[in-house]
Amino acid sequence: MRSYRMSAAQIITTEAVIEGEIAVHDGKIVAVGEPDNAFSHLPLIEYSSSDLVMPGFIDTHIHGSCGCDVMDAEIESLKVISESLYRQGVTGFLATTMTQTEAAITKAVSNVACFNKEYRHVPRLADILGIHLEGPFISPDKTGAQNPCFLQDASVEKLENWQHQASHLIKKLTIAPEIKGANDIIHWCKAYGVIASIGHTNCTAKQALGAIDRGCSQATHLFNAMSGIDHRNPGAAIALLMSQDVVAELIVDGVHLAPEIVDMVYRIKGAHGILLVTDAMSAQAHGEGVFKLGGQKVIVKNNEARLENGVLAGSVLTMNNALKNMLKYSHCSLMDLVKMTSFNAAKSLSIEGEKADVKIGMDADLVVMDKHFQIKQVYKATP
Repeated sequence: MRSYRMSAAQIITTEAVIEGEIAVHDGKIVAVGEPDNAFSHLPLIEYSSSDLVMPGFIDTHIHGSCGCDVMDAEIESLKVISESLYRQGVTGFLATTMTQTEAAITKAVSNVACFNKEYRHVPRLADILGIHLEGPFISPDKTGAQNPCFLQDASVEKLENWQHQASHLIKKLTIAPEIKGANDIIHWCKAYGVIASIGHTNCTAKQALGAIDRGCSQATHLFNAMSGIDHRNPGAAIALLMSQDVVAELIVDGVHLAPEIVDMVYRIKGAHGILLVTDAMSAQAHGEGVFKLGGQKVIVKNNEARLENGVLAGSVLTMNNALKNMLKYSHCSLMDLVKMTSFNAAKSLSIEGEKADVKIGMDADLVVMDKHFQIKQVYKATP
């Protein structure tokens, strides 16, 4: 449905909580708040007095869902992932790769490009807004669940080839600032409008600050797989936490970060400085069992995904639960949640004028949730 009216108790924007209706015409929001007689002819969809309407979530760090992985490099896998995410309220995401061979990464990014030609803007599929390369240019000291066998020297030539194979869909890259050639990668990212995100790094705070000065603007899963807080030898986490030029990914599943740390980050960086992500792998929405991530065995049990050696291997988190946990841990506002689940991601991708808010003229990418933040319905603007 491209034209309709929707009534809800609470319409959450980046600036306010509004009661009333949303009118949508040809996939665009044309009215918000008091019913507009100009659109009274549109069919009305009524929701409960306790329901909430927010912009569709944008997840900029997710590897897979429902048994499938971006690194499968198969069209059908991406379709399964996109369908699964849409049901979870995600209307756009960055397909995230793993540290693997040059050939495997090439195949994966080429597959994303092929998928987007055929399935972009298809109803009931979350749109792939780009690709996030997580590795292979990372530190051997902070690989986390990335396979150390496939670490590669930082190479602009490789990166340019992947960007070509991806039809210029690479929008974000995780880099360890201390590795040889990292500066060249950061400069390339800045020149071509790709987000350079500091992560999987053992760098010092000074090295991280230097990378920020050169153009790094995000932190990949802050605190996880990076040098941390040491009062005499501060690591990357200190610089990323304190810099107002950095937006930090947080995996708020109650496993990757203690609630007190989440609250601390919110108090220091504020809603404008946080991106809620899932870093979910193929087990998301698929139950417990044995899975693979980057060619490595992952055991999922009690809502935790771990390698055989016990290292966390992504998550099984969904965005609505990340939102629910963030509210519980930090007592932030509902407007702040819009920023952290949608708007900040859209801004980093330079599409905040089109998506991620409930305002006149914006795409009608919307998620309806009950008072417990369970998904009731998802809407996406399609041409």
